[in-house]
Amino acid sequence: AHPGAALVVAGMEAPPNMGPDYTAQFRAVFPAIAESFGAIRVPFLLENVGGVARLNQADGIHPTAEGQRVMAGTVWETLAPILRRQAS
Repeated sequence: AHPGAALVVAGMEAPPNMGPDYTAQFRAVFPAIAESFGAIRVPFLLENVGGVARLNQADGIHPTAEGQRVMAGTVWETLAPILRRQAS
């Protein structure tokens, strides 16, 4: 166990074809989990990647290497301040 570890929850979105009710419920899960555990949240893991054809493989779902770099940057925006605080 690591009692001083920061918990980070990365949010996701359900595809719109799942319907508005399901999509809204799915979207609400991540903030609720983060709040209940006192976690820091990455609002949407696929920010600037989801729906951008050139950043996704032919299946339109899985990011390419370039898309993964964008995702890493998105996560880093949340992780960097945490790591700086823990280092000081």
